[in-house]
Amino acid sequence: MMSPSLLGSGLFFEFRPWLTVVLAVMLVSVACWLPFIRGMTRSIALMTRAAGQIAEGQFNVHVADQRRDEIGQLGDAINRMASRLSGFVSGQKRFLADVAHELCTPIATIQFGLGNLERRLTEEQRNRVADIQEEVQHMSALVGELLAFSRADRQLVEAKLETVNVAATVARVLDREASPDVRIEVSVNENLAVSADPEYLFRALSNLVRNAIRYAGHAGPIFVSAEAAEGAVSITVADSGLGVPEQVLEDIFAPFYRVDSSRNPQTGGVGLGLAIVKTCVESCGGSVKCRNRRPSGLEVEIRLPEAPPKL
Repeated sequence: MMSPSLLGSGLFFEFRPWLTVVLAVMLVSVACWLPFIRGMTRSIALMTRAAGQIAEGQFNVHVADQRRDEIGQLGDAINRMASRLSGFVSGQKRFLADVAHELCTPIATIQFGLGNLERRLTEEQRNRVADIQEEVQHMSALVGELLAFSRADRQLVEAKLETVNVAATVARVLDREASPDVRIEVSVNENLAVSADPEYLFRALSNLVRNAIRYAGHAGPIFVSAEAAEGAVSITVADSGLGVPEQVLEDIFAPFYRVDSSRNPQTGGVGLGLAIVKTCVESCGGSVKCRNRRPSGLEVEIRLPEAPPKL
């Protein structure tokens, strides 16, 4: 039994009032801090999403979070960075377009002059001129790629989106790019349609088929297929070649990137084909990615919004 002296000393007291006070303080703290923490978490999520879009090359992002603390300053810095990067990239594209455009006239003049010169030469001299013509032709193709790349870099609002029949577009691509000594298997529903710019989709698929033929046409059949799922259409171009190293799968869509830096005019381009594909597809509101096939080969997938077929 507890002694009266202990009870009177104050060492033991009623806990219930104090517990009530502690709970009240906790509730007030939660009520005060929860909106702050929720707002901070939301701001961080917005900035993380914006940073991810910038990393993917989408510089037209804006963090619309009007905070006045350090997190708000970070959002302003992200907006400024996106604006500066957009200006740098646009300036680079304009420079490439201007250079390519200026080179068109002298290249055409050289080609015309070589054609006239060839008629006046001996057979031995013609063989030498043919080598020069081949180099000039390669230069002309390079300039064409630069122009195509710069023209493809348009904003989404400028793309002429409409209902495009996938099978008809694939048929146009194969009429232009197919080679008689390369087997191409097509599996595309005739009624499948996407929302896209017709010329952008044609240009993107042409580059994919051309690359597959150039680098893996000798290794086996090339497969072109398309299927719809969850409101989107997946169009794939797959080959049976060696594929690419896993660590560079994300890099091959970068301008001027080449897996094999030793490629020459006969074995490879200048690394703009897949960059043009990415720009064209994203201008239509779609996405593009690639992966290695098993046991071998490379597959590039284009995803675009599905559209009802034209009646």
